Amino acid sequence: MDKIDGMRTFVAAVEAGSFAAASERLGISGKLVSKYIATLEADLRMNLLHRTTRSMSLTHDGRIYLEGCRRVLNELDLLDMSLEASSGLKGTLRVAAPLTFGETVVATAILEFMDLHPEVTVELELSDEYVDLAEDGFDLAVRIGTLKDSSLVARKLGEARLLVVAAPSYIERHGAPAHPDELSSHICIRDANNPDPNRWPFLIEGKQIQVSVTGPFLSNSPPACLIPARAGKGIFICPDVFLADDLAQGRLVQLLAGFPSRMIAIQTVQLPSAFRKPKVAAFINVLRKHMKT
Repeated sequence: MDKIDGMRTFVAAVEAGSFAAASERLGISGKLVSKYIATLEADLRMNLLHRTTRSMSLTHDGRIYLEGCRRVLNELDLLDMSLEASSGLKGTLRVAAPLTFGETVVATAILEFMDLHPEVTVELELSDEYVDLAEDGFDLAVRIGTLKDSSLVARKLGEARLLVVAAPSYIERHGAPAHPDELSSHICIRDANNPDPNRWPFLIEGKQIQVSVTGPFLSNSPPACLIPARAGKGIFICPDVFLADDLAQGRLVQLLAGFPSRMIAIQTVQLPSAFRKPKVAAFINVLRKHMKT
């Protein structure tokens, strides 16, 4: 076994949380993961991991060795990246993103990225479910809202503001609410992606207020919700990243502009070991540009 292979396997096992997850991440068998780490421990004459049938944790020596491995592997990666940068980006970039945002902004950014770097293959997986970057082998993920895993490296792309909108035809039939409290007497289209689809947040007189809403249509897809909104079937609150064309073309108009709703952070996350990959950084730069258009 090459010592570097053992170090990479050890770091992967710690970051992924198990030998099985490390095997998927590295593309080798679970038995080989176990063999590499056992050989590494034998060479070092120390135990790096506490193992049970259900869990795995670092020993004191393992914590020290882990940091050293990361430094060494980082220097090797930097050397590889300097060669990669001089000859152009290559390889595969695996990206995870929320379904709706991925279908629009992320997919459009990927098209430009592929034109700029034709030797990189991009694999995009869209899901509103939480994905484990280490276990599922992703280079980065796009996440909207509050991050749960502080061990990941995050880069902010921008923010989206929730806007209240309706079609002119709805306003003609039902009128426009002058205050968020009036939403209770209106037909509202609800987005199941919101923490509470039945309560919309507003800043009223300097305080965050939750306003109760009701309506016959509920979906976990903003584009699906926009269809009845454009048809005049109700009022909708939606991240502004999905509204630019509708507002510009007059299909929808903004309501309650004097009562702002909350801002939603949009960011990329990646494992520390992927932080300095040139293709990851290059894609984030393209994605950030598309957030501004």
